[in-house]
Amino acid sequence: MNFRPKQFGACLVLLSAALFSVASPLHAQSVADKTDKLVRLLKEDNYNYVTTSSPTVFVIHLTGTNLKDIKVILAIGGDQDSDLVIFVTVTPKATMPPTADFRYTLLKANHDYDQVKVGFDGDDDLSVRIDGSMRLADAAYLKVLVDQVKNASDEIYGKIKPNLIP
Repeated sequence: MNFRPKQFGACLVLLSAALFSVASPLHAQSVADKTDKLVRLLKEDNYNYVTTSSPTVFVIHLTGTNLKDIKVILAIGGDQDSDLVIFVTVTPKATMPPTADFRYTLLKANHDYDQVKVGFDGDDDLSVRIDGSMRLADAAYLKVLVDQVKNASDEIYGKIKPNLIP
């Protein structure tokens, strides 16, 4: 048997390239696959969810201590690393006083919560948001994310409610 290291190395490189080109598409999930998985997880967690006009956006209505109807939005996106966005619009822009003290309270809240982001959405409404991964998601993970957004939204609303403009 005649062993030739150079030929073996070239064969190994070609074999590796072939395997990676086949394996990559197997790990990539389509938006439809992610949406199907999200629906399955919502059912496993016993959430009563509502579909929207978008096939990748769902709504869960929950009840809090300070907010009586917490509208939790779950949206699937195309990003491979952060393709699940869960958020609550806590209060619209028109109800927030434009004071430095109020903004300081919100900035402090952003620091107080570990994984959620407290900030302004595209319409400058106050929102609480968390980004997750459908690749990693199971029912327990989804429940933790939804609970974090729900609880942070409810607590923040309780802190800012006395300052809101009716």
